[in-house]
Amino acid sequence: MKGTILAVLALLACALVSTAGLATAAAPPAKTDAQVLGHVQIDANDPTVAYVTARYVCQGGMTAETHLWVSVKQTASRLPDNRLKAEESSGISAAWSQSHPTSAVVCDGQWHTQTFTVSHAEYGFGELMAGQAYVQFCLFGGDGTFVFSMRFAEVK
Repeated sequence: MKGTILAVLALLACALVSTAGLATAAAPPAKTDAQVLGHVQIDANDPTVAYVTARYVCQGGMTAETHLWVSVKQTASRLPDNRLKAEESSGISAAWSQSHPTSAVVCDGQWHTQTFTVSHAEYGFGELMAGQAYVQFCLFGGDGTFVFSMRFAEVK
C-alpha cells in the first residue's frame, strides 16, 4: 500500500511539473504588429491633408523609444509605382504628405485601431489626388521593437 501511495504521489508530481511547463508555453508572447487598413481619405478642404487608418499593437508604454511615422506618396500618374518603395522615392513623387503622430500612440499590449492625419505641417509637397498611393506606417513600441506596414492603397 505504501508503495502504491508513493507511486501515485510521484505520478501527481510529474503531472504538476508537466502542466506548469504547458501553461508557460501556452501563454501568448508580447506582440508588436501593424496593418494599414482600407483607403486613404483626402481632407475635403485641403488636398495636402489626408487620413490613414491603421490597426496596431505595441508594448512598453510611452518611452523615449516610442515613435510613429506615417507617410503617403503619389507619383504624377496616381497609379501604383514600385519605385515609391525605394529610399529617396520623394524624388519621383508628385505629392507627399507625412507626420510623426507619436503622442497618439498607445503601447499597452492591446490592439488599437486609429486614424492618423498626414499633412505638410512637418514637411511635404504637392496635392494628393484620387488614385493610388504608397502608404508607410512605421512604429517603434515603447520597448524599442520596430514594426511597419507599407502598401499601396486607394486614395479617395
